[in-house]
Amino acid sequence: MNENIEISVGIDDTDSPKGMCTTYVMYRFVNRAMAEGFEIIGMPRLVRLNPACPFKTRGNAALGVDIRLDQSKISVLKNMLLDTIFELSEIKEKNTNPAFVIFERKNINDKLVNFSRNAVKRVVELNEALSLIKSYATFSFGFNGSRGLIGALAAAAYDFPSGYTYELIAYRVKEMRGKKRLVDPKSVFEADAATRGCTFDNVDAENGEIKITPHTPCPVLLGIRGLDVNCIKKAFDLLKIEEPVEGYMVYKTNQATDDHIINLERINDIEPLTSVSIKGNVVSLPRQIKGGHVFVEITDGFDKIRIAAYEPTRSFRKVLMSLRPGDSIQVWGSYKPRENEPPTINLEKIRIINLAQYGKLMNPVCPVCGTRMKSEGKDKGYQCPKCKYKLKNAEKVFEPEKRDIQPGFYDVPPKARRHLSKPSFLVVLKDEGKS
Repeated sequence: MNENIEISVGIDDTDSPKGMCTTYVMYRFVNRAMAEGFEIIGMPRLVRLNPACPFKTRGNAALGVDIRLDQSKISVLKNMLLDTIFELSEIKEKNTNPAFVIFERKNINDKLVNFSRNAVKRVVELNEALSLIKSYATFSFGFNGSRGLIGALAAAAYDFPSGYTYELIAYRVKEMRGKKRLVDPKSVFEADAATRGCTFDNVDAENGEIKITPHTPCPVLLGIRGLDVNCIKKAFDLLKIEEPVEGYMVYKTNQATDDHIINLERINDIEPLTSVSIKGNVVSLPRQIKGGHVFVEITDGFDKIRIAAYEPTRSFRKVLMSLRPGDSIQVWGSYKPRENEPPTINLEKIRIINLAQYGKLMNPVCPVCGTRMKSEGKDKGYQCPKCKYKLKNAEKVFEPEKRDIQPGFYDVPPKARRHLSKPSFLVVLKDEGKS
């Protein structure tokens, strides 16, 4: 009598700028697996990898799923994976490296889990992935250089250390791909209002834009993110969709969890091509350059680094423009060194911890009529230009600037938010046993 086994499958890098989406490849594979009688354990995993990685795919998402099946059927599953990837992936594109990996779940160990966590936070090496796969995988296959095995391994072994959210992704029929997505914007705003609190980032209210539909020629029609599966499905049912829908799938995902963030105390410890959180004090006035980008310099008491809010962050730039030397802040963002530019953190959000008293030394105000007085010369006092009242022994007085921000969290708008970046208002879900 054959025994059932539990396996973990990971898939990555099936798309290109011209089309496809690895979530769709997983959607099709899962449906084929279920049709074959294989049991899907839990939900498929959508794992966003390091957003600062220079080798990232278009959406930078790897997909994983756990399956229970008869041990004698493992070759059937393997061939099903191969067929699905050959059929759907952009395999002819130069920079597309489709890959999949299969592990027995009992072989998912700390080494594999730690690698998967690192793939979200840092740039990891293909040789390390290949070594781990050789030691622990049941089967793997990589095309066009095998770089996709990094994400495939990560998705197969990923354990959501920072919590998770959900995303319902609906797919277009083949005939509609590359055409305008026919989703009524008004219904998106209405669905957002009806499910707010258990779904998020459906719309960018500030810019009057819907956020659930992508702009690429891929199979994805829309995606709804949230904290409750039934609530997400409710939002989907409220939408007015004016084109055929092939189907949808709900994924468990690390989106909106800050899982990519490395918490640091020293600026000097920041690694290139990572995303960090660090506290510091502002040491420069904000500077806005042509194009609308805003820069401020902060220090941890030992080293300095520039922080930036680029033009796509829209109103978020006003927060940086309101900062003053001495303000105590915490920042979240990515560090990607660029030639001939100073080290810079590209901001995702900011917390103002404390506002410094900032202002200028000004001439005193006339105690008689309230007019700003003028200096009579060094050590000669001041005279009111209006009523001619004189103050012989007066000195300049400090007048604090009126600040138009308060301590608290400030996020970039949904339009500019990274997949992994957690909105400051969001409390993500946690599995039992995870702190």
